Amino acid sequence: MNWKNIYSILLAFWFWLPLTGVQAQEFKATVTVDASALPTSNLPVFKTLEKDLTTLINKRHWTKKIFRPEERIECNFYIVLHKVEGNNYEAELNVSAYRPVYNSTYKTLTLSVSDKNFKFSYQQYQPLEYNEFSFDSNLTGTIAYYLYMILGYDFDSFKTGAGKPYFEQAQKIAEMASGTGAPGWEHSGKFFSRINWVNQILDPQNTQFHNAFYTYHRLGLDQMADKPREAKTQIIHALQQMTKLSSSRAGLLLRLFFDAKADEIVQIFSEGPVPANQKLLKNLLMELAPFYQYKWEKIRY
Repeated sequence: MNWKNIYSILLAFWFWLPLTGVQAQEFKATVTVDASALPTSNLPVFKTLEKDLTTLINKRHWTKKIFRPEERIECNFYIVLHKVEGNNYEAELNVSAYRPVYNSTYKTLTLSVSDKNFKFSYQQYQPLEYNEFSFDSNLTGTIAYYLYMILGYDFDSFKTGAGKPYFEQAQKIAEMASGTGAPGWEHSGKFFSRINWVNQILDPQNTQFHNAFYTYHRLGLDQMADKPREAKTQIIHALQQMTKLSSSRAGLLLRLFFDAKADEIVQIFSEGPVPANQKLLKNLLMELAPFYQYKWEKIRY
């Protein structure tokens, strides 16, 4: 082999190597630490926390899948600090994630969660690490849990049941955390619970939720640009699928779904062509999410 061929191979490898590293990263996350509620703000520490979490989320490989740069999942982690004593933090964690809609510039909100029981320890300049085989940190463990839930929802929106491996990974984290007594992982009587949420989404009796989630996104939103009337019919069909769920076994799944989708549903059905079965819509919405009645009343057809 002559030097020209060797140089060509090395040059190709040089360009290929960084590209594969970029492709393997799953997330395009923004992390914000809000310390405005604290009497004093140690801004350098909070900015370091933002940077460390952003690096952990965006640079670590969370799956074995190959993601192109444009396929990375956009998500936000907004941490509102309520109390800081030394290296111990009490906060509220707000997590949101988005998915692009086919043949449009629109991005749909797949997940919007407010976790009011986020307690963790953090020491500035100490590297943040996540170990999938043990629960060593409530900070990185909780963030990892939410990342796997985001992955599960995202994959489910493209193929029914495709998110299951990631939900199972989140469940493993929850089980390990609850065994350590870490704050925020208790089986409690509160409506929102990290453990109850992942258990509900993996409950075999809630399979219809996964079917409906796929129908809403892939057969509904992704068809909206080309076939808006048919797409709206599919979204109504997705809501009909959800009525088959038991509120006692899937109540949290339904609440989180409509927390993310209520405004979108109002917008979709307040403009453009009307599907033949749109008259069923408000009855379905009132049955599934009566807590958003004031929003459903805005729908005009």
